[in-house]
Amino acid sequence: MSTAEKTLLPITDEPPTLEATAAVEKLEDGETGEASIEEQPFRLMIKAPNGAEVPVIATSQETVQDIKQVVSETAETVEYSCFYLEYQGQRLDDSTELSELDLEPESQFELFEDEYTEREARLHVTRLRDLLLGTVTASADVAGLDAGAPIFDTIKHPDGLESDTVAIARSDADDTPSSATKGEKAKKGDKAKKGKRSDKKTSENEQPAEADDEAEKMRAAAANHAFKDFVFDEVPAFSVLSTERAMQRLRLPLCVRQLTVSGWNPVPRYRQLQGDLLYLQVTTLENQSYQLTCSRLGFYVNSSSLSRFNPCAYGETHAGQAGVRSADFYAAHSLVTLLKRLSPKFAQAFDELQAEMARREPVEILPFVSSEQAATPWLVRGAENRGPASYDAGRVQDVYLRLGAQAGDSMRDWNEELQSIREMPRGNLSERVLRDRQLHKWHSEFAEAAIRGAQAVVEGEMPALNPSDAAEQHMYLRDNIFYSKGFDGRETFAELGGDAAAHVATGKDVTGVRLLNQLDVEGLNTLGSVVVDYRGVRVVAQSVVPGIFRNQETTQIVYGSIDSGATVGSDPEFHKLMEPVAKALHFGEHTVQDASGASHTLYSSVDVKGLTGTDGRKYLLDLYRMTPVDVEFLESECMGDKPYPHKLVLLRPELVDIFWENSVRKAVQEYAAEKVKKSGESKAEESKAEDTKSEEPKSEEPKSEESKPEEPKSDEAPKDAMADFEFTLDFSPDAFATTTESNEDPLAAAVRSASQFLKNISVPGLARDLASYTTSPLSGDALVTAMHQRGINMRYLGRIADLLPADVKSVTNVRRLVIFEMVARATKHIIRGLFRSVPTYLHAETFALVASALVGARYCATPAEHLSAAARAYPVLAELTVQSLGAEIQQQVAQRFRYDLDLDVLFELVRDNERILLREVCMKVGAQLALQQYHFVRPDERTVYAEASAALGVSGAKLTKPARRAVRERVDAEMARATTVTVSDVMNFVAVAKVSVQSASFADEAFEAGRMSLEQGQKELGLELLLESLALHEQTFGFLHPESARCYAVVSLAHYDAGEAALAAEFMTKAVVISERTVGLDNPLTIHNYLNLSLYEHARGNTLLALRLMRHAMDLWRVVNSPDHPDLATAHNNIGVMLQALHLYDDALRFFDACVTARERLLGPEHVLVANAQHTLAKAMAITGDFAGAVQTERLAHKFFSSRFGDDDARSKETAEWLAELTFNAVRTAKLTKSAQEKIRDIASSASLAHVDTEGKEPSAPVKGSLPIDDLLKFITGSSSGPKPKPGRRARGPKGSRR
Repeated sequence: MSTAEKTLLPITDEPPTLEATAAVEKLEDGETGEASIEEQPFRLMIKAPNGAEVPVIATSQETVQDIKQVVSETAETVEYSCFYLEYQGQRLDDSTELSELDLEPESQFELFEDEYTEREARLHVTRLRDLLLGTVTASADVAGLDAGAPIFDTIKHPDGLESDTVAIARSDADDTPSSATKGEKAKKGDKAKKGKRSDKKTSENEQPAEADDEAEKMRAAAANHAFKDFVFDEVPAFSVLSTERAMQRLRLPLCVRQLTVSGWNPVPRYRQLQGDLLYLQVTTLENQSYQLTCSRLGFYVNSSSLSRFNPCAYGETHAGQAGVRSADFYAAHSLVTLLKRLSPKFAQAFDELQAEMARREPVEILPFVSSEQAATPWLVRGAENRGPASYDAGRVQDVYLRLGAQAGDSMRDWNEELQSIREMPRGNLSERVLRDRQLHKWHSEFAEAAIRGAQAVVEGEMPALNPSDAAEQHMYLRDNIFYSKGFDGRETFAELGGDAAAHVATGKDVTGVRLLNQLDVEGLNTLGSVVVDYRGVRVVAQSVVPGIFRNQETTQIVYGSIDSGATVGSDPEFHKLMEPVAKALHFGEHTVQDASGASHTLYSSVDVKGLTGTDGRKYLLDLYRMTPVDVEFLESECMGDKPYPHKLVLLRPELVDIFWENSVRKAVQEYAAEKVKKSGESKAEESKAEDTKSEEPKSEEPKSEESKPEEPKSDEAPKDAMADFEFTLDFSPDAFATTTESNEDPLAAAVRSASQFLKNISVPGLARDLASYTTSPLSGDALVTAMHQRGINMRYLGRIADLLPADVKSVTNVRRLVIFEMVARATKHIIRGLFRSVPTYLHAETFALVASALVGARYCATPAEHLSAAARAYPVLAELTVQSLGAEIQQQVAQRFRYDLDLDVLFELVRDNERILLREVCMKVGAQLALQQYHFVRPDERTVYAEASAALGVSGAKLTKPARRAVRERVDAEMARATTVTVSDVMNFVAVAKVSVQSASFADEAFEAGRMSLEQGQKELGLELLLESLALHEQTFGFLHPESARCYAVVSLAHYDAGEAALAAEFMTKAVVISERTVGLDNPLTIHNYLNLSLYEHARGNTLLALRLMRHAMDLWRVVNSPDHPDLATAHNNIGVMLQALHLYDDALRFFDACVTARERLLGPEHVLVANAQHTLAKAMAITGDFAGAVQTERLAHKFFSSRFGDDDARSKETAEWLAELTFNAVRTAKLTKSAQEKIRDIASSASLAHVDTEGKEPSAPVKGSLPIDDLLKFITGSSSGPKPKPGRRARGPKGSRR
């Protein structure tokens, strides 16, 4: 089971643990000051001037601004953006929380139009432009092309219809939710959608079939299911990742031809005195052009033209003329209202636009708060991204509309904003949520601004502060963000590895900032930090510390050292602030000496710098040494003849926590064993004393009196059992950093023990889990996540590969994944060096060359021969060959991962898996390729012709002359392709950023408490806490965030386990769309969400839809990985179950057989999962009439269960019963008529033939009656009207039955 699947924890009936209870109590009232989670939401009604009434459900933590946001996004009131709300005649401030108002459960707010400012006017126009464009993707400058585009709607509705699936007939008890369930749904739905309008959609085709003819129609429609043409070992086309159809559907109707800023801007000063703010020019669909004025009271048509400026209102200057209406007609507070009056076609198209937006899932069309949050695809639309779709003069004016003429909105004091937000109060829940929301908003905006600035640095668009210095030492400043390159320009890391160490230090610094942000120590400040890798250069972006550029920089350092220990500061006040940090990170006080020999006591590393800014705040800088040194790796791999590239090898924070917890657990066990031993000795002595005392006569009253005081002693014993337990385990971040420490030092000894734990326990443990597929990552990023969760650094990839046996077929998949991860990272370093060696205009050709040499050697063995003349002028490109690239990759893998890579083995692994390696390299470099079917071996013309016809949508049809010409052009172009990847295929390079994210502490606490409650069987409380966590995550991060997707997925699972399949599917649909937009179309999390959604849709009766979702997940799976991945066996089983539900038994049999084959190949014939799959396959064979095959397969299953668990095991008895019946009737099956076989199938389909496998694990107990054997036997023996066989006639064992 994969890592993503393991987040869906099983539900047990055990009592809640102390941890779960404590977490729940903490959430209910302990630390937050809140009374209860069961807070009733407010039901508000917003009355607008246009007569619309907008219902809003909100909590007391919501602010008035949140309510206004909902109103402005509602279709009935979308034209309002500049307004205020009143309650009981009092104007409400936007920052006011609803808890501060004297609200009733159902209250009414009134909406009033407000006066515009120049900024509000610009935002109003910008909002309308965004609405008309309907763009759901993020900014291409920051997130890349097609970033955040979803494709879920094209999978759910392939024909663009709302009800294009066939539901399978179900009983009312299984298909129709009870009234109680509906009530729970309404109650829980309110929690999950706080502050949002209720927008429930009905599931497709929920009405069950009522007659046999209807069932026949359903079966006929089901015959054309998603897996009808499925080929098991075939790799799907890359078109499975295409967003073209999805973007076409999201393309909204044209409402205006042009909406731009007028050339009469800026507004003259004398007109500003009269209230003019902005001039616009609009061309309607009727080809009528208008000059508009935005004033403080709203918008109106003025009398200007392209050649004459006349700002007077059109209705006044042309009053009385033919065709001119009253002056009020040409003026409105909202631009939307005015355009509806001026253009009937705009009114009609705008209504269609609103209807189209309302039809879609809200999370599908929501804009991103920050482009940095959007997922970047590695394959993007080709033709659509090569140029704008239409002429739009307003496109270049977007910056002006958003930032103003002076761009004053972009000049922000980032550091002051961050520190002010951190100083916000956090005494109760509402204050914490508001603070977390502001922190997330700040980090998102800072990351986007930093990425834009870093791109400008690399592209040479930003002047350096020190242009006379070497390029590696250049520093930059823009918009109060400080930029520097990740090189060792000042030789700070000369002894640790130079540029290689400096490159690593920048990433570790972000990790250190993230750790301190999570600890959130009051009075201790960090900077906003982002590390950006773009086109081979690493750029560090930081907010500016007040006073950092003054000459007294050295004297400002009051804690740590700025000159590698020559001078050290140990300010007592700073030292005290570091105490909670040291406690959380398990740092101990240690002494360091400066150049003069003076001793200083520190908690953190000497390289961490504590600084007092001119604003009086205390800042920590250079946090790359916030974890101890991996001393075992340092001594064994960094000191020899072929050393590691740098010596800055540190342990991961996760490893330190795991080792510390493991040490605590071990110490407690030893203490408890010692306690038990002493207790046994004392009890023996007490027993002897009691025997002695029992000989003396005693009265009864003294006995009872003595027994009373002994009771509290027994009660106090457990409380004081650990009273004398002492445990201390601290680390020194400076141990082994510069000198060899003695193991007698406890802090240094702890560092060595942690390093040994990593080397001897964690790494081999992960290798064992990978080999046994306890952990089965699907892609390189999933493997990285699994390693980081266990605290394992990427430098141990080679060790893991060595621990995976090369000659064991079952580990081929995961071993290939590990090797590909090393090769992709090595290729990234090679490309980074090439990018720095050639000008930026050759980067696309450089990447195409490397990619073709890496994965296209069978297509073209000499890709450098096809370089342009400009590229051939650079020897690093002209001399690059397949062999030289392989040798360099081999050298990089040996140096960085300590692994001896055999090139013959590599080429064999790459064969037929080129797409996997190409994807990994693209994602690590940040390259985006045009979406097309890349060939890694030269194809024949017939194959290319079929692909071109499919791409143009003309396959299988009689081609017209233009269509034939278009197909021919594509075929000729593809056949003339010189290499696998050409320069024209490289569409874009996107920045890869590391961000010091801020977590939502309270939301995470609620989430973990909910999960723990579910684990302990407290379903109602667990679901309530999860819904509360979901609402908090949405308030903090918004809908479009991976954390929100995670919450939706877990809440969905909880509803599914509660039997609420429809509600589970609704929540999982949101999780799928959010994960598509935030982590990627082919990310493992997205794939697993698709798989889970397919199970939920099948459970609610939408089996055809479930198969489409499953097919899409399977196609993604085989693009990202290979068809031999072990978890596909579980998917094959589930597909078979769904096909059986559609009465497609022959099709289902293929997948049950594939499940058995896959598990036998992976686990061997003697395994319980193989036997379970064989038992399921035998039942499927019986349904198809293949009793001989069923007997043979069932015999294998029974043999395993009987030998492994004994004849009395329930599984042994069930397989014995099945085997006896199948054996007895195998011969008589041939005599059955066709109609009798149909009756068998009808009866068999009335029960669950097989069960959906959600985990791929051994079931705890078999489900009785999964196939109606009695009815089946009745039809086989021809006694359809006779009584059921008695128990005495049933088979007793596999060798026969009593007849």
